[in-house]
Amino acid sequence: MQIYLSLQFIYLCFMFNVNSSFYQFLTALQNKLNTEFDLRALSETACLLSANGTSISIVYYLCSSDKRIHIDTDSRYIHVDEDLWITRPDLLLNRIAALAGKAQRIYARDTVAARIDKQRAMAFQQAHHLQVALPGKYRYGLFHKGDLVAIAVFSGGRKMNNRPADYRSFELLRFCHKQGVQAVGGFSKLIDAFQQEFHPGDIMTYADKDWSDGDSYRKIGFTIVGETEPQRFWINTQTKQRYDEHTLPQAIKDASLSVRQSLGYAPLYNSGSIKLIKVL
Repeated sequence: MQIYLSLQFIYLCFMFNVNSSFYQFLTALQNKLNTEFDLRALSETACLLSANGTSISIVYYLCSSDKRIHIDTDSRYIHVDEDLWITRPDLLLNRIAALAGKAQRIYARDTVAARIDKQRAMAFQQAHHLQVALPGKYRYGLFHKGDLVAIAVFSGGRKMNNRPADYRSFELLRFCHKQGVQAVGGFSKLIDAFQQEFHPGDIMTYADKDWSDGDSYRKIGFTIVGETEPQRFWINTQTKQRYDEHTLPQAIKDASLSVRQSLGYAPLYNSGSIKLIKVL
């Protein structure tokens, strides 16, 4: 098996013209999950990693990739970008490990849900979430023996047309676990704590299709109501820093698409999101 992987890696190096980051990711992933992955080149900039005995497969994209590749398979797979591996390797590996069932499991019945302040919620997201931290308006934490192990961040309530005057719709902006920990039933417990205090008419949220098929949301009563188009980001190919359109340096923001690329900013599109609503 080791010889097979070595030959595959040589082939992928030729196809991808990759640097050492892909090999470092592959090695770290195999050590983290204690398994060996088979590799299959999907394009010159994308590779499928799969292994027997794991619940997920991974499509790994170099920074020069711009579009997602659809895989015809019944098994679950996630999309991983090179810039995330380079800039947040531990967080990326821990999230993959959690999806593969390798996280420490605790149970919601052994936890306490409580409101937390903005500072604590932002610090937790920055340490444990791959996306940008959001302050929200209402924040709840899940505590296990005094340790904060998960949080949920909600927007303020919005009035809805054709609904009673006291009807409010809230958005779940962020949910995340502490790295290396999975609180079984914790998501539902945080939703229930928010519901008991604010009595929302509904809660709306978006699931990142790079990582989720929405199943964990459907299990606690959310319904899929639509999808959003893939979102475009920009990667500084020198620093591997990721930007959306609003956070680009002003000089790059003012430049045309072709000039941006000539200055080393490559476009990257995610898979879009699933929109879900839980009517309460």
